[in-house]
Amino acid sequence: MRDTETRKGHGTLWAATGAILCSLTVVLAAAGDHLVAGDVGHRAMRIYDIANRFQFYQGIGLILLGLAIAQWGQRRSWTWAGILMLLGVFCFSGGLYLVALLGQTWTFLAPIGGMAMIFSWLAFAFGFWRRNSG
Repeated sequence: MRDTETRKGHGTLWAATGAILCSLTVVLAAAGDHLVAGDVGHRAMRIYDIANRFQFYQGIGLILLGLAIAQWGQRRSWTWAGILMLLGVFCFSGGLYLVALLGQTWTFLAPIGGMAMIFSWLAFAFGFWRRNSG
């Protein structure tokens, strides 16, 4: 019983974090449309939209991660997947938001965040693979 509660607790934390991230995505999308779009050029708004879209994808990923943990239990690779998804959002999306709003001074963050996102999804997949292979 205790293991089930712990598993659900870990899963709930990741899922709630993902849901909060998704809600923040909606807020930033609205802010981008209503407040930012008139102040930046077309290219900057495109960059802003990419940042917003990838933030949403990672939020959904965290929700799925939380559901997987609640269902099958915590895996070390899944913990890394969650950490890397968050790092990816902060570096990739955060870096692109800063590029769109402030100029080209934060471009070095995007590749770091992009790699974190890629590795997060691979770690997520690895957790499923390990679960099914023994």
